[in-house]
Amino acid sequence: MQKDLKNIKSGWILVNKEVGMTSATVVNKIKKILNVKKAGHAGTLDPLASGVLPIALGEATKTISFAMNSSKSYEFDIKWGSATDTDDLEGKIVAESNTRPLKTDIINILRKFSGIIKQKPPAYSAIKINGVRSYKLARNSIISDIPEREVFIKEIYLVKYLNKDLARLKIECGKGVYVRSLARDIARALNTYGHVAYLKRLSVGPFFDKDAILLADIANLVDKATISKAIRPISFVLDDIPAIDITSDEALLISRGQKVLIEDLVLEEGTYNKEAYITSNDAPVALARIEGKYIHPFRVFNN
Repeated sequence: MQKDLKNIKSGWILVNKEVGMTSATVVNKIKKILNVKKAGHAGTLDPLASGVLPIALGEATKTISFAMNSSKSYEFDIKWGSATDTDDLEGKIVAESNTRPLKTDIINILRKFSGIIKQKPPAYSAIKINGVRSYKLARNSIISDIPEREVFIKEIYLVKYLNKDLARLKIECGKGVYVRSLARDIARALNTYGHVAYLKRLSVGPFFDKDAILLADIANLVDKATISKAIRPISFVLDDIPAIDITSDEALLISRGQKVLIEDLVLEEGTYNKEAYITSNDAPVALARIEGKYIHPFRVFNN
């Protein structure tokens, strides 16, 4: 098996994360299965959550920010009537209410949670407070005041009113949205308490759940030596930026971190200081900023 894995190149593999695993555990298992030294995920999923977890391999780790900054979609259940210290079912109950919202109440209140909204991340989150992760403070019963921040919800709607205690919702949103906070705030707006009882990420940028692969199935692909078919190229997350192909001599300069003048460089108006994906003979060279007719590399790919 090790011999077959030597030909694995840098790129992206899309994992269907199962409930109970941390995102870091998934990355470590992928590194072991694929025998790669460097890998990273594009956006943490809590152990409770399942679904789309894009994993960058090798040099693709230099493009993780492009995936993390892209839009995402989630499906989740809110359990009404109780708040937990983690805002999901893994936490201990800290408040309860007998109030249960009607279906029409839920539909109407969701209008307030569309567009740019202010949101306070959960106490059990990776947000840093004075240099310390918020979840570490929470575990030590240290109350921290996490500031609100603006996030963008493109679309939110009720999928199904499961019963009086449970509702399933779906959202499409920008980066930085905490679904646990959203569930908590929706419940409060309905004069009750609530927490996330089920959460599945359906998409991250160009990655969709229909294409995600379970870890066990990835291991089977390795055994069959067909794993390369499941690995997407580095450029998969770079569709929103210009791609510029340069000569091998220019690529050599770029690979050394030097800027390059391209006399016939023509881009859309207003692309000064715009990011671009630089290739040579279709091989990845660097991520760069364009200033006039100059290419300034800021991330060089090692081939």
